[in-house]
Amino acid sequence: MKNLALGALLVAATSSGCIISSDDTINVTASWTFVHQADKTARSCPVGFETAAVTAQEVTPLSVRPVGSPIIDLYNCSDGAGFDKLRRDTTYLMWVEIQHEDPVTGAVTTYAKGGEAFIDTGIDSGFDTRILDDGGYFFLTWDLQGKSSGATLTCADAGVSSAGSVETVSTSVANPSSFITDKFTCTDHFGTTGGLVAGRYTVSVDAENGAGALGAPVNLTNKDITAPNGLTDLGHVILPIDGQ
Repeated sequence: MKNLALGALLVAATSSGCIISSDDTINVTASWTFVHQADKTARSCPVGFETAAVTAQEVTPLSVRPVGSPIIDLYNCSDGAGFDKLRRDTTYLMWVEIQHEDPVTGAVTTYAKGGEAFIDTGIDSGFDTRILDDGGYFFLTWDLQGKSSGATLTCADAGVSSAGSVETVSTSVANPSSFITDKFTCTDHFGTTGGLVAGRYTVSVDAENGAGALGAPVNLTNKDITAPNGLTDLGHVILPIDGQ
């Protein structure tokens, strides 16, 4: 393992186990696995990519602005886990990249970048990354708007109950009978879908209250999922709410 410093950027989290050191730091553990999305089977590290770079960029808690340079620790990809030694009670954005470094030139080639994890070292001890060798994910943000008034609405104003959500339906263009539905907490105003096999999709987005949609869906056409582990930004979606 070796520490490096660069300059970097940016959103989602989970947790696992930690090791507490004797000083004012904590070891935050990252783990990584490889999955073939088409049949959900496990895969090994990609041939020729022997390194997993675990990166932690300190950020401000609310605005998520970078603070200083990131910490990067390098591990064998085959280890399946590694850690960054971070300051306690501090907020970080963390991620894993699977890489190969040319032994002659030192040039680094990246196979894939795992999803970013928002880590508060006061409560979080680590995160898990699942890297898809044949697919990726959609990311989006949203606001709600009265269909008639054009006014921006809160989720409560729009009638999205605790049982409700913002919903995406990603339908394969090549195979319209194949689709994946994801539901997100309305008040988060952002979300990343579950894994999708690489290809072209139509993505329908609406707000619903548990009993049905609160307005017509917004249809985003010809949106591509790339592999390995691509993240496609669908942009900011304004969802119309009927009767408002």
